[in-house]
Amino acid sequence: MTEQSGFTEYSGLDELLAIEKSMPNYNKFIVSKFTKLLKNPDNLTIVDFGAGIGTLSRIIHELSGQDPLCVEIDKINRCYLKERGFQIFNMCDDIPEEIDAIFSSNVLEHIEDDVAILKSFYKNLNENGILFLYLPAFNFLFSGLDKKVGHFRRYDKKSLKEKMKSCGFDVKHFEYADSFGFFASIAMKIFGYNEELGLGSQKSLVFYDKYILPISKFADSLGFKYIFGKNILITAQKMPD
Repeated sequence: MTEQSGFTEYSGLDELLAIEKSMPNYNKFIVSKFTKLLKNPDNLTIVDFGAGIGTLSRIIHELSGQDPLCVEIDKINRCYLKERGFQIFNMCDDIPEEIDAIFSSNVLEHIEDDVAILKSFYKNLNENGILFLYLPAFNFLFSGLDKKVGHFRRYDKKSLKEKMKSCGFDVKHFEYADSFGFFASIAMKIFGYNEELGLGSQKSLVFYDKYILPISKFADSLGFKYIFGKNILITAQKMPD
């Protein structure tokens, strides 16, 4: 791993390719939560921060009609993004225009100084610009898999809101996501990351995407998303000075 302005480099190429191939429904589920916020997506400057190989960037384009600008520092991932036709930047500070919306999924947990990144988001967003974050929830669920993929932390509601408010953001919405996945994370915590047991294997990803996600989405719709979930979904806005 290397670190650049508080942004810890983590490619996780095998993981990214496996998720792209095995979890199309889950990927679309995450992005659709973001694109629903874009009431008038035409001509918006959208950033996908920590874009990886562009899996979610492509879905952003599919659902909004806009090509996001991709912030990604890993050289291998940048090659994928270039081949897929995206504009690539090292950091938000390098983007030569003000940003209307920033999307970031499962990235901040890889960054040691996440507050520095939140401040950068605030600095580069337009007034009333939108920030959408999708992050792993509950520090007590931190497991061997988190360590394996380079996580510094998982997130709790109170501390995350405090961090965002300290950077100037007005938190507009908070909910947990993938409530059924909460129990899968507990299983991962108890039994550990073991591909032989099927936890974290590609087969388990396909099974989760096809059979578990629909159950989890239904549980979310019943209101469990306000109590617990495998992930946190939070949206915030940059307020006028």
